[in-house]
Amino acid sequence: MGKIWQAPKPTEIVKMVKQRNKSQMKEQENSIEDEINEMQLSKLSEVEFRAMILRKLNSMSKDINTTSKDIETLKTNQVEMKNDIAEIKNTLEGLTSRVEEAEDRISKLEDRVENINQSENQKEKTIRQQEDSLRELWDNWKRNNILIIGVPKEEDNGQGLENIFKEIVTENFPNLVKKEGIQVQEA
Repeated sequence: MGKIWQAPKPTEIVKMVKQRNKSQMKEQENSIEDEINEMQLSKLSEVEFRAMILRKLNSMSKDINTTSKDIETLKTNQVEMKNDIAEIKNTLEGLTSRVEEAEDRISKLEDRVENINQSENQKEKTIRQQEDSLRELWDNWKRNNILIIGVPKEEDNGQGLENIFKEIVTENFPNLVKKEGIQVQEA
């Protein structure tokens, strides 16, 4: 990873402002000096004039050097900032793609959970239906099914029961009928 751009610290900002203020103050002093110097220029000899011009050119070249250094540092800072911005952009794109992948996975998992819930609901419904069916079968099996086989509908239940019982016994147990000691106590 490249160097990450950092904002200048407050102390650095104060230094930069002071340097600007100093250069502005120098310019103001120079302008005032220029006005004073113009009056004195006429009084200066040629050697003094040349020396003063050389001093001015020397100070201007120093100002130009510091300004060019400042420009170079600004250019390098600008290049570093561009690189950092590109790196941040790439990182954000990577994060964005990872978030999209995560969202896709989450939606797939949510779909699977929904399908599982539906199948479980279906299974529970089937289990309930089978339990109800089993309960009905059990109830039907436990219930007493008293059937009277071979009873004609027209006969009266009072005296006909003994006769019906005798007929059923003679059909099913012919050997017992021969012995006449069998009597019905209750029907």
